Amino acid sequence: MIKAMIFIDGSWLYHVRPYLLNLDGRQDFELDYRALPILIRNYLVEQTGAPVDLVRTHYFGTIAVNKPGHDNLRERQFYEMLNKRCNYQTEIYEFDFKNREAGRRENCLEVGLSTAAVYNTFQPGAYDIACILAGDIDYQPMIRQIRNMGKRTLLVGVKGANGFYPVHPRMMEDPNMFDYPMLAMDEHLDKLHYERTEQMRTCDSCGKEELSTFTSEWFYCKSCRDEYKQLRSRQTPVEG
Repeated sequence: MIKAMIFIDGSWLYHVRPYLLNLDGRQDFELDYRALPILIRNYLVEQTGAPVDLVRTHYFGTIAVNKPGHDNLRERQFYEMLNKRCNYQTEIYEFDFKNREAGRRENCLEVGLSTAAVYNTFQPGAYDIACILAGDIDYQPMIRQIRNMGKRTLLVGVKGANGFYPVHPRMMEDPNMFDYPMLAMDEHLDKLHYERTEQMRTCDSCGKEELSTFTSEWFYCKSCRDEYKQLRSRQTPVEG
């Protein structure tokens, strides 16, 4: 049986989501993160003609801290959902704005993904195929090193259109980077659409029950969320 690991650049995936939404044409389109690994595994089965064991899905993301007027609760809930409901192994890096409107760009995410992918090539029997969800050509040295170690690689990307091409052309054209044709997510939107269902939830703050489509482990009713937003808006940033 072939073993595969998925390595997701969460920042890249976040920026292609609006394109997928517009392409789908449905106002309620949401990416189903539990369906994504299944799509990748099934694609590999088609390409290899062999059973595929999806060992692990790694997700690398960032979270803004100390940013004036920004509440990162929804981001924390999202990452918790990936970890607990979708069984992703998440590595989240804080992006400290130091109470300023703009912060210095940091590369922790890219370094973290590359380190994990290369590290696992040295673990006996860890994986045979690395599935990379990214579009930045900066990953080229990592991908080549993985192949030099005898592993195979698959690019999971987006073809794009109308001036939006989120995968660097060299990522798709270089024959020395990937072993299989790119799996284009924009060609499989029907399999990646998440259908939300309403359910009764109990607020973790006041105990009130409310009908909601939120799926995170934490839940706060609309009244408590509004109260929290007002409290945040009254806080004055402290200059560092």
